[in-house]
Amino acid sequence: MQNSGAVDCHTHWGRPWTDRDGLNPGRWLEPLTAHGVQRAIVLPEEGLFDAGCIPRDNDRVAAVCAKSNGRMIPFCTVNVWRREEALEELRRCLEVLRMRGVKIHPWVQGCSVSFPVMDEVCEMAGAYGVPLLFHDGTPPFCLPSQMALLARRHPKTQVVLGHCGMFEHWREAVASLHSAPNLWGCLCSPHGAALREIIRRCDISRLVWGTDHGYGLADVYGYRRSLMDTLGMSDATQRAIFKDNPAQLLGR
Repeated sequence: MQNSGAVDCHTHWGRPWTDRDGLNPGRWLEPLTAHGVQRAIVLPEEGLFDAGCIPRDNDRVAAVCAKSNGRMIPFCTVNVWRREEALEELRRCLEVLRMRGVKIHPWVQGCSVSFPVMDEVCEMAGAYGVPLLFHDGTPPFCLPSQMALLARRHPKTQVVLGHCGMFEHWREAVASLHSAPNLWGCLCSPHGAALREIIRRCDISRLVWGTDHGYGLADVYGYRRSLMDTLGMSDATQRAIFKDNPAQLLGR
C-alpha cells in the first residue's frame, strides 16, 4: 500500500495502556511507526464506560497526546445524560485542553442521538470547527441512519461514522453517506467485500481509515493494513483516504 505517512482516524488510549506505561506514548506508537502511519486520532476509552471518570480520562488523553510530538490527535467525550455538565466539559476540552474532536459511543454510553442535548453537543462541535465521531453499527442506538439524521439537522458539523456500519449494517452506512454531505465514513471494521463496495459506491472525499488500535493491548495493524491491501485501490484513492481526507476532516 502506497501510504507512508497515513493518518489513522480511529484509535484509543485506554486504561490498559495507562496501567502499563503511565503517560508514555512510546510503546503505543511503535506499531504506527512500523506500518508507516504518521499520525492518529486518539479517542478516550475509560470515560465511555464510566461517566464518572470522563474529565479525568479527557485529561489523560490530552496529556499523553501532548507527549507524542504531534503524532497523536486528542478527542474527548462527554456525559450527554447531564446537559450542563456535558456542555461545560466539552467547552473545557476544546478551549483549555485544545482537543480536536468529540467521540460519542451511544451503545456503551446508553444514549440516543435523538437526546436534545446531543443536538447542542453537535452544534457546539460545529461552532468550534471540530468533528463529532460516533461508534456505529450496533443497534439499537448506533445505526448509521441515526447519525445521518443528526448530520442533516446540523449541516455545519462534520459527523463521522466510526465503523461504516461494521459487519452487518454497512449497506445502511452507504445509504446514509449518500443522504448527508457532512457525513463521513471511517473504514474501520467492515469486512473486505463491504470495504470494496463502500469505496466503489460512496464519495471518496468523505472516507477515512482507522484501525481501533489501542482498544486493548493487541497489535491490530497487520490485519487492518493487509485488509486494505486486498482492495486494489488506485494511488489517488489511497492518497485521498489515508492522507488528504483526514487533513480535510481535521481542518489542517
